Amino acid sequence: MKIVMTGATGHLGSLVLEELLRRVPADRIAITARHPEKAEKWRSRGVEIRYGDYDVPASLEEAFAGADTLLFISSPLRDEGARLRQHRAAVHAAAEAKVGRIVYTSIAYAERGHLPLHGTHLATERLIRESGLGYTILRNAYYMDIIDMLGWRAALSGGVLLSPPGDWQFNTAAREDLAAAAAAVLTERGHEGRVYELTAARPWRLGDLARALSERSGRPVAHHADPAMKSDAYALFPLSEMAAVSPDLERLAGAPLRGLKDWLADRGL
Repeated sequence: MKIVMTGATGHLGSLVLEELLRRVPADRIAITARHPEKAEKWRSRGVEIRYGDYDVPASLEEAFAGADTLLFISSPLRDEGARLRQHRAAVHAAAEAKVGRIVYTSIAYAERGHLPLHGTHLATERLIRESGLGYTILRNAYYMDIIDMLGWRAALSGGVLLSPPGDWQFNTAAREDLAAAAAAVLTERGHEGRVYELTAARPWRLGDLARALSERSGRPVAHHADPAMKSDAYALFPLSEMAAVSPDLERLAGAPLRGLKDWLADRGL
């Protein structure tokens, strides 16, 4: 079995690659890179490096050649029109290369979202289904890094975690857990045709974050809602499904998921 993956030089992709190297021999893995020189560290570990650029469609069919499974990590572009063009080129190249199965990183509960990125992911999922190739869709929740948008450092200093009024709930996931789930899907049987919602096993609220800050720091932190508070982040949260959860991620990762205190510990708290 040959696994080819895109995005290996990114944060999530590098974690997936580390997981794969724990599970399968390195000579069964190839990675594609827009700048292969940035992926050289993997060559010394026995991973094949191929040139492949979403913006150079002619490079992709050769980059994907011989893949029994292709991990297609979505493009990081913010321009959704350009991003979808890249995705269309990748799916077309995968079909031309006759890959066995595409594993695509989408977004959790894509049908319930109202942002342009949700449309891009849904359109890409349709392209994959229409390609006639085998597929597995990994619908990743927002990374736990959105905690950086919630003012946790200011809360540590002032003892109060502020938010606009509302029952804010979050189904975020750690990249490490998403990587473990992706590696399982890439190396195990029984996932073809499946769509997985990869979220926390249960949603967390701002009171949970305040308690985690208190426990990690040893200083009291409380959550308070402020009707006068204005926040771009909190204006965007209702446009995505942030509360619904699924057991898929915990089952695929094969271990308890990382939580708030783990995330804070990674940041030195």
